[in-house]
Amino acid sequence: MTQNIDHESDNAPSITAATLAGDGQALAYFEKHGADTVEHSFAIANILHIHSNVKEASFFYRRALDLHSKSQTEYPLPQSLLQVRLLCLLKASEALPEEEILELEEYSFPQANYIRGIRAAWRENNFDESLKLIGNCFEEFHSGEEIDRLYLEIALRWIRSFGEDGFPKSQPQIPHHLYMYWDANPPVEISENIEYHQNMLGDRFTIFTRETATKWLYDHYGKEASDLFQQVRHPAEGADLLRLHVILAKGGWWIDADLRIKSDAEWNALATIPTTCQLFTTDNYVLHNDFFGATASHPVIANALMTAWANMFRHPGLYIAFKTGPGVLNRAVSRALFQSLELKAQLPVLRIDDQARFNDFVEEYEVHYKGNASWHSQ
Repeated sequence: MTQNIDHESDNAPSITAATLAGDGQALAYFEKHGADTVEHSFAIANILHIHSNVKEASFFYRRALDLHSKSQTEYPLPQSLLQVRLLCLLKASEALPEEEILELEEYSFPQANYIRGIRAAWRENNFDESLKLIGNCFEEFHSGEEIDRLYLEIALRWIRSFGEDGFPKSQPQIPHHLYMYWDANPPVEISENIEYHQNMLGDRFTIFTRETATKWLYDHYGKEASDLFQQVRHPAEGADLLRLHVILAKGGWWIDADLRIKSDAEWNALATIPTTCQLFTTDNYVLHNDFFGATASHPVIANALMTAWANMFRHPGLYIAFKTGPGVLNRAVSRALFQSLELKAQLPVLRIDDQARFNDFVEEYEVHYKGNASWHSQ
């Protein structure tokens, strides 16, 4: 028998354990806070969404919107709530209420077309129409939000390739040099990984510390870049900024300190890839920034760095992965694809491979520092 846990007025829909998908975390939150405010309904919706209870999440996003003042100064904004509600309905294979799409259009025409575009891809397998509808409405969102991942997935389906066809190829090769960063005092396993790469690559490997990175940025980009690096709120954020600056200036490959090139054979294979920018996606279409390569001055890396700088000043509290991490690479690729598809600009030479291909070249190995809240890995 479903327990009724209604905390609401007589006019509001009853909220039951079923409404909360039997989600223990959502149930606990509801019992403690109820769902009488935008904040609490939104929090419950996010818990449900994270746990893939998307139909139930859509209910609470709608509830948050109904409680909302509809002011453009109250956060989350009404269009954000309605957009994510409709996206959850799509994920749940539920019908989209046309009146709600029109309601979203009144707040934000681009976001309404985003929903229409996702529907065209998911429900109609019409990727061409989907890309036209979505256009560049990713600009309405922070870098790294879900729209960039969905846009990339749809674009790759449309291109029907992870770099073998559809992406331009080139003769110039990515400089055969590997870069890594650890801010200071590496634990034993990181020291061993650094030594492994030094032994395998010799002078084709550069390891930065916080001290050497600060000086390198000062010498290559100036005082502002060096100061910005020193002021980051977390070592991972500093590593994110450093990797973009280094690859933009010098070209080459970046690898995080908890990854390693599998062998000489895989390292040598990287030298034969006919592209000036090699990226890899996770299975969820997040672009890896823990291992990638590009030539110096590549436009995708330049755009990613521009976004990271802008985020540092405009959105200092943004989640690091969105602010300076993989999100800025996803946004840069979204822009390049849009400009090629809609503005007829030449697509930069670019290759995007999948997670399986990523695993061909590098491997992750167990480290212990991540269990420590003060870890400094990049």
